[in-house]
Formats: sequence, C-alpha cells, structure tokens
Amino acid sequence: MQPGVRMVENKIYINGLSIIAPGMVEPEKTLRILRGVQQWCAEPLPRLVPGSLPANERRRATPVIKLALQAMQPLLHSDDDLEKMATVFASSDGDLGNDDKICRALAKNEKAVSPTQFHNSVHNAPAGYWAIASSMRSASISLSAGNATFAAGLLDAAMQVLSEQQNVLLVAYDVVAPEPLNEKRKFEYSLSIALRLGLKSEAENAGHIQCSVSGANTVVTACQNDSLESLRTGNPVGAGLPLLEALARESVASISIPYVMGKRLQIEINKS
Repeated sequence: MQPGVRMVENKIYINGLSIIAPGMVEPEKTLRILRGVQQWCAEPLPRLVPGSLPANERRRATPVIKLALQAMQPLLHSDDDLEKMATVFASSDGDLGNDDKICRALAKNEKAVSPTQFHNSVHNAPAGYWAIASSMRSASISLSAGNATFAAGLLDAAMQVLSEQQNVLLVAYDVVAPEPLNEKRKFEYSLSIALRLGLKSEAENAGHIQCSVSGANTVVTACQNDSLESLRTGNPVGAGLPLLEALARESVASISIPYVMGKRLQIEINKS
C-alpha cells in the first residue's frame, strides 16, 4: 500500500446486497452460491419486471434499465424515505443495445430515431427511471470508469455516506451488447450488483468496510467459489463478486479489485 493514499477511514456498513445475473436471480440460491454451498451455472435470465416502475415507464424501459432497477428492489425497506435516498448508478458502457438501434436507424435513408430511443441513450437513463419510480429528489450520480467502474462506484457511494451522513444505494450493471459491438467490447454475461451502504448497522453481523488505493503490484482478488470466476472476468461489474462473497460468508477479509490507472481499490471487511 502506498503511503498517503487511504481514502475512506470511517466505518461504512454494507446493510444489504443483491445480484441479478444468469443463474443468480433468486435471493436464497444466490446466497448459497456466494457462500460456496452451490456451484454457479449460467442460465437464461428470466423476463425482468421491476415492480417499482409504473406501467408506462416499464414499457419504455430497456433491458439495461430493468436489470439495474431489479437489483435495487430487494434493498429497499418499507420505512425508507425514497425521496431522500441518495443513489449511485455505475455502468462501464451504458446501454449498448439501445445505441446499436440508434446507429442502425441513422444508417437508413429515413433516419428515424424514436424519442424513446433518444432519451434512453443517455448514461443516466436508469437514474431517471428510478427517480420516476421513487419520486426521488436527492442526489444521484451516474458514472463510468471502464473496467474500474465497480470500484469507482463503490468509492463514490462510500464518500457520499460520509459526507452526507445518509444511506446510499449503489447499483453497478452492464449487459451483453449485440454484434458487432460485442466484438469490440466483449461481455460474456449480463450482470447487476446492488449494495446498500450506511453509517450504522441495520442488521445483525452486518460487515463494515474501509477503503484505500494501492499500486498495481497488488494481486486482484479471485472468487472463493471457483465456478464464479468466469462471471467475475466476463463482465466489469464482476470485479465486485469477491466482496459480495465475503459479505455473504460474514467473514473478515481483504479484497483487492481493479481501479483506475492500473491501481487497485483495497477493501478491508471487518465485523462490529
């Protein structure tokens, strides 16, 4: 670890986690996989229908938007004031499927791009749909950092918890792009990871984290459940899987994940 690079000293509690991925949709099954009790096997994603979205928005929402919002739903509490819940949306490439449709439309003589395709093309479209669903009026950040996107999203969410003294929902997501885009930006699987972060523990045995930035010589942490390795390496968001494994196993751990400029985000997980 390099001197002077510690970024987050205070305790940041992870009070909930959620994953939506091929073969990881049901919460109980997901926990068994994260705890190493069951092997992961890719299965087709079911049709995602985020219950928080009104019917009109649900019809307009793309698979990327549905993937992000579906992962967030299990982390919401009945007494949450969603208008004041800060959020961080992190995606390395956004909605490449929608971008592909726009590019194909522009290549035609009539160049007909629908208004829905246009407003779904912006990087913060999932945050916009979430704002409609939750009547959110608090801060929301939508970011991208390439293969370091999960680390950048986690660090941003942690800093918001400390600076704003409130709970923050983080959701990181990327989907498999259609060809020929997938040739240039290859994702093996679609994946969304959501975390609920706060200053206080909301559940028994909730783990708390401290983050720092280290040099490129630090080895990136692999998954304990070997069957998850292809998912970890097959999507930039998969970098967060070792963290979720440690949280699900309620273990003390040190996790290293890719960060910007070849550096690593070092995450120390401890118990209260």
